[in-house]
Amino acid sequence: MHPAQAFKIATQDRALDYVRAYPFSVLTVWDGGRLWTAQLPLIPVSGEGGELIAFEGHIARSNVLAQSLSGRTEAAPGQAVFCGPDAYVSPNAYPSKASDGRAVPTWNYIAVEAEGTLRLKAPSQTRAILERQTEVFEAGEAKPWSLGEADAAYLDRLEAAIIGLRLDVTRFEGTEKLSQDKAEMDFGGVLSALEARQEPGAAALAARMKTLDRG
Repeated sequence: MHPAQAFKIATQDRALDYVRAYPFSVLTVWDGGRLWTAQLPLIPVSGEGGELIAFEGHIARSNVLAQSLSGRTEAAPGQAVFCGPDAYVSPNAYPSKASDGRAVPTWNYIAVEAEGTLRLKAPSQTRAILERQTEVFEAGEAKPWSLGEADAAYLDRLEAAIIGLRLDVTRFEGTEKLSQDKAEMDFGGVLSALEARQEPGAAALAARMKTLDRG
């Protein structure tokens, strides 16, 4: 994560909001010899008190990350990165550049990291993970689909090719680098520049900048 405290996402709930909005993660595991990486959606798991304790998902058995974990009796160190919107920021966005020339290009972005221990789940637990994921991701559909609608034999064949996994979280933090460290004039210049761009990432960052509490 970015070391500047000004960019740190202040609360777990805010970081989880971004995870739910951008659930497609880059998952990396260390098997003791090398790093393996896969891209897959993950959903959060809460404890009895509502606190985040883990992320879960599923992966193809043929994926090298799954193969690196296969047969292990202990969990392996892992990390999931959820990348939110991002956009380039030109020095031209800073009004102060005209007077002092002290401006360089940068990149604004939002990202969340979850670090912990990763393990594959028993095949008998994969269906429950699929059901929870389906419920989460179908929630916004006009007529949410469920696993029960699929042909049973077809679903069994597909399910045999995947395996559930769980990342038990030991560190969870996020960054929203949104020019908070800039003077009001330059912050406003970046906001205007992003609003003028015809890009989804720029628009999403601009919308968040409008809600920032800059003290």
